[in-house]
Amino acid sequence: MRRALAGALGMLALQLPFAPARASDLYTIDNNFSRPDTRDRYTRQLLQAALDASSAQFGPYQLRTSPLAMERDRLMQEMVKGTLVNLSAQITSVEWEQKLIPIRIPLDKGLSGYRVSLIDRRHQAQFDAVRTLEQLKRIPLGAGRQWSSTAVFQQAGFPVALGNSTPGLHSMLAADRFRHFPRGMEEAVFELMVHGPAFPELALERGFAIYMPLPRYFFVSPGQARLAERLEYGLRALIADGRFDQMFHEFYDAMIERVGLRKRRLFKLDNPLLTPQTPLSNKAYWYDPFEHR
Repeated sequence: MRRALAGALGMLALQLPFAPARASDLYTIDNNFSRPDTRDRYTRQLLQAALDASSAQFGPYQLRTSPLAMERDRLMQEMVKGTLVNLSAQITSVEWEQKLIPIRIPLDKGLSGYRVSLIDRRHQAQFDAVRTLEQLKRIPLGAGRQWSSTAVFQQAGFPVALGNSTPGLHSMLAADRFRHFPRGMEEAVFELMVHGPAFPELALERGFAIYMPLPRYFFVSPGQARLAERLEYGLRALIADGRFDQMFHEFYDAMIERVGLRKRRLFKLDNPLLTPQTPLSNKAYWYDPFEHR
């Protein structure tokens, strides 16, 4: 009797539909996410919130961090392969949008485009005298060879001293190879703390800011469209329920006040290097701090 019952149960099990466990989506993020500055802490939190918001639709996920720190050009090459790293948050460029899958939602609502400058404090009077963009263009600045903002400065006619790395550019600034080093707000505050001990005259310039449309997107390796689709779905869910804006203001309102952005003279640059797909007309994606002063 028991053998017959066991056999019947076995046959029933074979007839039941089998639902395999859903595999986790694996995101290997670039090493920059392990840096302690505000921008990368914010982006990591936003990423996890977006993936959590997509879990009901897409299932489980895993997040790993690539063990290798890479400069931007090498990172893009590895992103194309998609083995060591398949996800990064970067200021956009035509090449990145062509070779990778961009998720065209500006992660910091375009705040990356607002630049304040690190200077030798002994040159502050030179910047106090600047009242027009043409006057500012006569003063040499420093920028990275591989940065999207560098091409914008060059196209606009600024004299640009090129460096291979952020620490190298700080050494060049200390040696008076150029007069100011435009940085994103959170980069400027963080780097002032890090590089100030070696260069006591390092300071945040007090009077002006530069703005260029310069969105920072998530990029996903080609051939991994599901990962991009899932991340975009999660970001849109955060926008729809207000959590995106809430996280943005929690991270950036204090930073905007700390650098006195709204009190600065603002010089605006066009960015002719943006792709036609840039969502400039979607006002929900962008934040203008000067509307709120």
